[in-house]
Amino acid sequence: MRLLVLLLAAALVYAEAAVAVHLDGTVDGTAVSLIQKALADAEERRAPLVVVINTYGGYLAPMDQIVELLLNAEVPVYAYVPAGAKAVSAGAFIAMAADKIYMDPTAQIGACEPRPPDPKVVNYAAARMRSLAEIKWNDSRVEVAVSFVTQNRVLTGREAVELGMAEPPPRWVFAAEYRRDPLARLLNAASDPAMLLAIVALGVILIAYEILAAGFQGVGILGGILVVAALYLLGQLGVEWLWAALALGGAALVAAEMFVGHGALALAGIALIATSLYMAAAGQPYHQAHATTYAVAGIVAAAAVAFAYIGYKVRQALRRRPQDLASQLIGAIGVAKTSIGPGRPGAVYAAGEEWTAEAEEEIPQGAKVVVTAIEGLTVKVKKYS
Repeated sequence: MRLLVLLLAAALVYAEAAVAVHLDGTVDGTAVSLIQKALADAEERRAPLVVVINTYGGYLAPMDQIVELLLNAEVPVYAYVPAGAKAVSAGAFIAMAADKIYMDPTAQIGACEPRPPDPKVVNYAAARMRSLAEIKWNDSRVEVAVSFVTQNRVLTGREAVELGMAEPPPRWVFAAEYRRDPLARLLNAASDPAMLLAIVALGVILIAYEILAAGFQGVGILGGILVVAALYLLGQLGVEWLWAALALGGAALVAAEMFVGHGALALAGIALIATSLYMAAAGQPYHQAHATTYAVAGIVAAAAVAFAYIGYKVRQALRRRPQDLASQLIGAIGVAKTSIGPGRPGAVYAAGEEWTAEAEEEIPQGAKVVVTAIEGLTVKVKKYS
C-alpha cells in the first residue's frame, strides 16, 4: 500500500512538471527565439509551457510572432506573472494568448494602448485583444480585456483573480527553465528604439564609408552586421539571418587578412564566426555539442587563419620582387653591350642580367655605365666615372 502511494505521488509530480521560460526585458527578436526554444523542449517532453512574464512590453512584430507560437502550441500554455512583476503592453497580449493566466496579488496586467496612438494601430490592437479574450470567455471579461487597449486599464493580480481573468499561482514543478543567455541579454539591452535607430544609422554610415573609401577597410562588414542585428531585434528578420551575417562577416574579415597581414582582421573574423556558431548551437534545443565538435571547429578556425597568413605572405612576396629589383639595379655598375645614345636604345649588362637601356648621352660599346632609374623593363643609364 505504501509503495502504491509513493507511485501515485511520483505520477502526480511528473504530471505537474512543466517547462518554464522567463520573459523579462523588452519583447524583441531575442524573446521570439527564447520562446521558440522553450516551446520546442516542452512539446518534446509533452509538458506544459509556463511563460513567466515580467516586462513593460516591446515591439509589435515580435509580440505577434510570440502570440502565434503560443496559440498554435501542441501543449498547454500558462502565463504566470509573479510577485511584483508586470505584464503590460506587449506582455499583456502574450499573457492573454495563454490557456490560463496565473497572477500573484501584487502583480499587474494591462496598459496596452499603442504609442503613438495611431487609430489604425489602436483598432488593430483592440481587435487582437478581443479575439484573444473571446477564446477564453464570452462575458464581460472580454470588454475588460479590450479596455486594456482602449482605456489603458491596469489590473492588479488580486483584481484579475476577483474578476475571474486570472487564478492564484500553484506550486510549480519545472523540468527545465529557459532564460536569455548573456549574449541575448546584451542584444536585448540594445532594443531601446533610440538605440536601434542609432545602430541602423551607424551601420548605414559604415557601409557608405566602405563604398566611398579607397581600398578595403573592413568597416562595411561591421555596418552590415549592425543593420541585420537591428532588423532581427525589431522582428523583421529571423535569428538565422543574424547567424549568417556574423558568419559571412567573419569569413570576409579572415579572407581580408591576406591583404593586410597585421592579424587584427583574422582575430575579429574568428570571433564573429565563433559567436555565430555559438548562437546557432544554442538555438537548437536537442543538439548537444561534444568535445569533438569544439576540436573540429578549432582546427577549422586555425586552418582559416593559417591560409589567410599564407595568402598574405604570397602577396607580400609578389610585391617585394620589383622593389628588391629596383634596390639592386639603381646605382648598379654595368657594361654597355652595344652603343647607346639619345633616341637610340641599346643593351647593358648589370646586376647579373641583360637589360634594354636608354641614355641621354653617347655611350660607346664596352663602356662602364651606372643605372640611374627603371621604367618598366627598361633601365636609364649614364657613363660611369
